[in-house]
Amino acid sequence: RLVHGPETSEGQWEADHLHGHGTIRFASGATYEGGFEKGKFAGTGTYSWPDGSRYVGSWRDNKMHGDGTYVDVDDVKWSGTFFNGKYDNGRAFVFPG
Repeated sequence: RLVHGPETSEGQWEADHLHGHGTIRFASGATYEGGFEKGKFAGTGTYSWPDGSRYVGSWRDNKMHGDGTYVDVDDVKWSGTFFNGKYDNGRAFVFPG
C-alpha cells in the first residue's frame, strides 16, 4: 500500500509500479479499481468520478479503450467501443476538400 498525501494506491506491485490488480483513490474523490500494467490502467477496470459518473470496461495506457460502458450523472449510458479515451460510435466524418 502506498499513501501519497490524500491519495492511496494498493494492490499488486512490480518494480515500484502497480502491476496486476489494484485500486487508486485520488485526492479528487475519484477511484479506479482494476488492471494495471507498469503503473497504468490496463485490461478491465472501473473508474468512478466524484459526481457519480463511471466507466466500466477495457483500458489501455490509462485510457478507455475497447468495449465498455460510460454512465453519466443523469444515468445516460454509452455502451460500445471506446478508442483512445473516446466513445467510437462507428461514424466517420469526411470533409470535402
